Amino acid sequence: MTQAELRLCSLLLREHFGEIVEKVGNSLLRTGPRPLRLLVGDTGLLPDQVKKALCVLIQHQLVRFEAQPRGWVEYEARRQRVLRILRYPRYIYTAKALYGDPGELLVEELLLHGHLPMSAAVARVADRLTETMEGGRENQGNGIWEWEMGPEIL
Repeated sequence: MTQAELRLCSLLLREHFGEIVEKVGNSLLRTGPRPLRLLVGDTGLLPDQVKKALCVLIQHQLVRFEAQPRGWVEYEARRQRVLRILRYPRYIYTAKALYGDPGELLVEELLLHGHLPMSAAVARVADRLTETMEGGRENQGNGIWEWEMGPEIL
């Protein structure tokens, strides 16, 4: 990984998740796969802070983990996935262009929360659309219940 890529990944992690997550992610990106105790030592953070940061990174599929034969778990950053954060605005724009406001909101929710059950994502989108309609702004797309995904996206 070049220094420019490392710096870009670090800035993306800080902007989207904060300083603590950035420290943990940056440590993994610089050093490669590591167990929790080495991450704690390298970052200078408390073990609970490192665990919570790893949970956030795993939730967004930016870190993978693997149990080792001796019993510890090794964590590894996924550089390409971190760099994909740069594409988030394009994903949102494309969803809005193809499927209107419900599509845009659904993609936003998934990018914001990482893994999310479809029922929870649809409920959040429905709530946001309801809030928008109650707030006096017009909804330009079809209602969430009228929105259908065509076979062209499969």
